[in-house]
Amino acid sequence: MSHQSGITATESLREKFAEMKDGHIRVVVVVIENESLVEKAEHNAERTFNEDFDKMIPPLIHKTQPAYYFVRLDTISEISGHNWLLIVYIPEDAKVRERMLYASTVATLKREFGLTYITQEIRASSMNEMTIHSFHQHIRSQAAPPPRTMREEEMLEIQQREVSADISIDSRHQTLQGLTFPFDENVVEALHLFKKQNVDYVQLEIDHEQERILLAHSESHATPENIQKCLPNNAGRYHIYRFKHDFRDETLSSLFFLYSVPGHGSKIKQRMLYASCKESVIDTIEKKFGISFDRKLELCDISDLTHDYLFQQLHPESIASTGKTAFAKPKAPSSRGPRRLVKSNENPDE
Repeated sequence: MSHQSGITATESLREKFAEMKDGHIRVVVVVIENESLVEKAEHNAERTFNEDFDKMIPPLIHKTQPAYYFVRLDTISEISGHNWLLIVYIPEDAKVRERMLYASTVATLKREFGLTYITQEIRASSMNEMTIHSFHQHIRSQAAPPPRTMREEEMLEIQQREVSADISIDSRHQTLQGLTFPFDENVVEALHLFKKQNVDYVQLEIDHEQERILLAHSESHATPENIQKCLPNNAGRYHIYRFKHDFRDETLSSLFFLYSVPGHGSKIKQRMLYASCKESVIDTIEKKFGISFDRKLELCDISDLTHDYLFQQLHPESIASTGKTAFAKPKAPSSRGPRRLVKSNENPDE
């Protein structure tokens, strides 16, 4: 709970507040003097809110003097009447005591005037923020959607597509599977080679202009570390990878479908596009080419793609049974030299 200063409005200011509700006043400036809230200046409305703001507010501003600015908007509420904008101007160059005093009196001021009448509020700390441009920027920021995570953006896009889709017998499959783009001829050839085990790694990308799945890279013998080197930092990719590894004295080949999408380097639209096409790409590879995946993973950080990470996804029980710790005790430095014997004095007979 914020601390209150105990300062109240004078009787003349309360009368002015009541007069302001009539609608002929455009601007009223309130300051703190002699431990009370008092009126400093006022202007009647002449033209529109924007025109009066640019004409009346700048001459009333004192660079280092805090003040409260009541500015009547052109909108009217059916319940409370005229709507008002409150600008709390506390410049950084003001004295510390004044800044604290004005900040702790805002709640009292709003209560004295009437909370229902104040529909917009701005906190300004410099004269550059006391402009009509800053006000409209404040309005736009309030109307803007809240920041979302990458996953929330993807889910929102999917929900919007489902809502706007024409659900019928013919469109139901398309809606459930998201977007479906055809595979390029090079992709088809690379997947056939992958199935024949002539290649162990195939990387796919989306061409959003042509709306096709293209071949970005393929390799016959690829390690997770090699794959990291051929991944872009600013774009999503699909990966079909045959992970060869040893487990319990046996060499295994496990098939991974990896979906990599950088969290910060890529654009939101691109991330949503890759997320919407992912299921259809997997479905096509499994049904049309007969390639079944042992694991399907999503990677937000390219550095996560390591041999140990993939091994753990396949054999988590082996990691737990070995009891390996994340941090092993480092070896003593080789320059330490041989240990010296220290004679103990704990024997009471000596």
